Amino acid sequence: MLRLPSVKNLMLGLQQVLTRFPWVVFAAALKVSAVIFLVENSVKHEFYFLFVRLTLLLFLAIPLFLSLTLVAERRQWKAAYQILAGLGIVALLVLFFMTMEPTPIQRDYYRFGMFLVCAHLLVSFAPFIGFDEPNGFWQFNKTMLLQFLTATLYAGTLFLGLIIAIETVRFLFDVPFSSTFELNLFLIIAGFFHTIFFLNGFPARLETLENQTTYSKSVKLFTQYVLLPLEVIYLIILYVYFGKILVQWQLPQGGVAYLVMAFSVAGILALLLLFPLRNQAEERWIRLFTRRFHLALFPLIILLFVAIFRRINDYGITENRYLVAALAVWLAGISLYLLFSKKDDIRWIPLSLCVVSFLLAVGPWSIFSVSRRHQAQRFEKILKEYNLLSFSQNRNGKIDLTTEKYEQLISGIHYFRNRRELSTLTPFFTSLPAKSQEAFTVANAMEAELSEVVDVKTPVEKTQTFQYYGLAGADQEGFTIDIKGYNYLWGVEFNGEESFISNEWTIKTTEKGALVTVLSKGSPVVVWNVAERLAQLQPQYGDSSYELTPEELTFSHTGLKLVLKNANKQRDIYNFQGFLLRKK
Repeated sequence: MLRLPSVKNLMLGLQQVLTRFPWVVFAAALKVSAVIFLVENSVKHEFYFLFVRLTLLLFLAIPLFLSLTLVAERRQWKAAYQILAGLGIVALLVLFFMTMEPTPIQRDYYRFGMFLVCAHLLVSFAPFIGFDEPNGFWQFNKTMLLQFLTATLYAGTLFLGLIIAIETVRFLFDVPFSSTFELNLFLIIAGFFHTIFFLNGFPARLETLENQTTYSKSVKLFTQYVLLPLEVIYLIILYVYFGKILVQWQLPQGGVAYLVMAFSVAGILALLLLFPLRNQAEERWIRLFTRRFHLALFPLIILLFVAIFRRINDYGITENRYLVAALAVWLAGISLYLLFSKKDDIRWIPLSLCVVSFLLAVGPWSIFSVSRRHQAQRFEKILKEYNLLSFSQNRNGKIDLTTEKYEQLISGIHYFRNRRELSTLTPFFTSLPAKSQEAFTVANAMEAELSEVVDVKTPVEKTQTFQYYGLAGADQEGFTIDIKGYNYLWGVEFNGEESFISNEWTIKTTEKGALVTVLSKGSPVVVWNVAERLAQLQPQYGDSSYELTPEELTFSHTGLKLVLKNANKQRDIYNFQGFLLRKK
């Protein structure tokens, strides 16, 4: 039966962890403090995104300092060497901090994710670099896994107990708590105490692990009777699908790449859990299963390559597709190694994945550089093919464009818009809004300008009309609206059919965003027709304008007023941002 630690043991464990892992504990405390700051403050706080970047650094600092401590213990480094190595880690973190945008963008979060994978993988093998101790490596990682699960149980029990105590106090004594109190409590326990519980069980002398022969029977039973049967089921499903596409002679769906990756990773994990038993006479089936698993994996790896390269051929290289393609190469390489290598050094699995993850995050070969170059080249190639490099040359007539090419151009605009890198495409356009820094505003202008110079051949694409209208200066800092005479203001943003509820008031859109209905206590008060207003603006402004007056995008009713900051129609779906004002 599991025994939860006493308060005395908790304090003793905390003292031991603080003595052994001071930098890790310090980073964990700072991380929790930074996250609580983000919870307690809105994105409008002047230091909000500064703390976002600091939080990302602290998430990286914890596994990096843990790796440093374990390596220093194993190699018995002097204090001066540890301090120098620690300063080196701090310097790397500062360098990463400086590469991030003031307001982190998608690229920053992707890079952070890959660095986080590297840092955690580093913990698994760093103490064993230079030591031929495959069993010690396995025992260490088994201990980490079990310690993580134990720490999760302890932290979860502690949180649940405190929540019950808080709710009891609230119920019996009517004591008020802030709306974020319980969330902050969760962050403290999950971010700090979970770390303490986890570190408290780390083996002190890693060199002794190589001689350990203990193996948890529960791990074997779980792997043999739960994980492996599930693997066999998924293997059969994927092979049936493989046979289906061969019979029908069609390319696989792009999403199958993720299924194959998940199956492969789960299979490798199952084999790693059984690693110490592979040479035991009574467990010969494990070595046999390992070999057959990797043989069975190769047709699926081929399927994986076909699926991901089909997506690349259809839609170009993106970060996700490049990442999956690189992981497919890694999976093929590691499978070949485990199949033909006589040594079976499983340390190569996390080490090689760590190196691949790091290389994909930095340099001209990174997922960001390669995908950006490919998308830009793909965009320019289509423009050259249809003589569209200078839109200004085609004002007197439209160029016929296929549906496929048109969608590829729009996809390219969306790609750079989502990454705030539309400057890559601006040389190809001539009438973009001046001084606008809003990515969606610039992208909408690009789509509008493109629609003016091309005529899509396929009738289906004729319905893909695009309109965009925005208030003059709406995307500039300091933009204001007149709220005189009104008591309440809501910021609203709708994409298609959505609802916004505030107390007894409800604002919802219907007919794919064309109609806006305001309800009070469930009863309709007014219905405004956004589609009709955009249709009225089209003769005067064409398909787009960024210089509208507030009156032109304002809807009024007794005691209510809706002011649209911007509104657009893409195909037959209406999207808009604005403000709803109400009198008492």
